[in-house]
Amino acid sequence: MFEMDEIMAPLGATILGTRSLADAARVLEHSETAVVLNLSYRAIGLITRADLSRLQEQDPDGWSRRRCAGVIRSGDQPIQRSTSIRELLLNSTLDSTRPLLVLDHEEPAGIVHPEAIGAWRAKAQPISGEPMKGSTHSPMNSRVR
Repeated sequence: MFEMDEIMAPLGATILGTRSLADAARVLEHSETAVVLNLSYRAIGLITRADLSRLQEQDPDGWSRRRCAGVIRSGDQPIQRSTSIRELLLNSTLDSTRPLLVLDHEEPAGIVHPEAIGAWRAKAQPISGEPMKGSTHSPMNSRVR
C-alpha cells in the first residue's frame, strides 16, 4: 500500500476532452470533480464544479460550447501514487488549492482533495510538545537564542 492511499479519494466521473462544458456540467451534477480523458482514454487532467462556475462568470454566453480539454490547466500536473505525502507537500509547483489527479504509472488511481492534504498535515503536526513520529527531539527542549 502506498502512503498516498491514506488521503486519496476514489475516482468519480470521467469525461472525454472533446465533450462540451455543457456536457461536463451534467456530469458534475453528481460529482465534484471529473477526470478528463483524451481520445486514447488517457487522463489529461481534472475539471471541477468551481472551474465551470468561473468559466460561466467569465463568458456567460459562450462557456457551454467550449471543449473540456481546452480548460485543463497546464499547471495541474498529475502526481504518482508512489509519491510520499511529505514529498507532495514540499513540491512548490503544485497548486494546493485544487484537487490533484493521482496516477498509478499512466492509469488514473484517484484524486487528492486540498482538504485531505490539510487534514493529513494537521494530524502529522506535533501536539502539546510531543515529537513527531520517528523524531527523538522534543520541541519543548528547544531554546530560542
